[in-house]
Amino acid sequence: MKGPSVSVQRKLRVSDTANSLLQNRINISIIFNYLRDHGASYRAQIARDLGISAPAVARAIDKLLKDGYVIESERLQLENGRKASQVSVNAGRGYIIGVDLVSEPIKLAICDFGGTLSYSFLAPPIRPNSNFSDYLISIIDLGLQNFEQKINIKDPPILGLGIGVPGVVDAQTGTILYANLYHKLYESKFYERVVGHYTFPVFIENTANLSAIGEWKRGAGRDARNLVCIEFGNGIGAGIICDGELYHGAQGAAGEIGYFITDPEGLDHKSSTLGYLEEKASLGMMHLRGGTVGDTGTQRYPSTELLLKAVETGDPEAHEIIKDVIKHLTVTIVNTVLLLNPEMVIIGGAACELPDVEEIIFKPLMEEVYRNYPLIASPIKVADLGANACLIGAMQYVLDSLVVHAYPYRL
Repeated sequence: MKGPSVSVQRKLRVSDTANSLLQNRINISIIFNYLRDHGASYRAQIARDLGISAPAVARAIDKLLKDGYVIESERLQLENGRKASQVSVNAGRGYIIGVDLVSEPIKLAICDFGGTLSYSFLAPPIRPNSNFSDYLISIIDLGLQNFEQKINIKDPPILGLGIGVPGVVDAQTGTILYANLYHKLYESKFYERVVGHYTFPVFIENTANLSAIGEWKRGAGRDARNLVCIEFGNGIGAGIICDGELYHGAQGAAGEIGYFITDPEGLDHKSSTLGYLEEKASLGMMHLRGGTVGDTGTQRYPSTELLLKAVETGDPEAHEIIKDVIKHLTVTIVNTVLLLNPEMVIIGGAACELPDVEEIIFKPLMEEVYRNYPLIASPIKVADLGANACLIGAMQYVLDSLVVHAYPYRL
């Protein structure tokens, strides 16, 4: 079952007019989304912040309590001597599963209905020649079994599953249209298998898009309405939040910046798996640019981590490789910012897990972008959620998709 895109959530306009029933529905939606964003709140605080009358707030909260979407705390004495209770999202309503298929090993996490992380799990490696669909279902089942043991609840209510995939995804059907680095995903039709295996809704989205959602809702991009989140790993991609909505593009391929041509040589680039930028600057490729040494064919820098260590020790060839990587990333970010004019650019992905990557790559990259940008530069931030942005974004995406029809309005 493919759920709605989170982008359909509507922003209330002051020009909206409504009869009393519709106005009550709008109030309920606004208040519920306020509680999702702000946490436990007093009724008076909600009324003041949202500009909704106290009786209207009371009616809306009564409905949310009746439907089980919120809970109420015990009445506490306030500074003014009065007693009042706080209202918050009912975190125990159910649980959400998130899976990141890009990470190595694959990551799985479970959060409650309030978005609080309850459990995380690193999947065992897939066995050679195993069917990927069977493998994915097995690790989801294993994660659920471990979670049940942890919370000591048999068959906890699972409300939905979100899966981040490294490819172009049809946002309406969940179909993977293209996955250049991960042909096993494209060929295995795992999505159909997973949907058929579970009774709860399954949502699928591009990993960079989910990272953008994660940072936007829970990380460095909170309160922004326009941002670009760049996933910097074995592949390179971007998630775009435009005017408070995830932007997919006409064919779901918005943000495929790994194919950017960052110098004239890229015009003749041909590869069935890697884009030109990915070949020049991705984690999986940059260390290979050092070539081999001796007659054994041994890589000069067997991994990107060792390449960065070589930079620290003053290796001139390693320094030149990183300098060129920064050049290609600078062209990418400057052109992206000139095109979209976001409030900020967030850099995340697997690169965040590398030691000293901020000093060796991120800080020099920021300096080069600011030096080459002709206008007032959008700030560049390192992802607050690091390499977990996709996983957290997957769970957030499911939460948003599950409530968007019932509670479409927010201020």
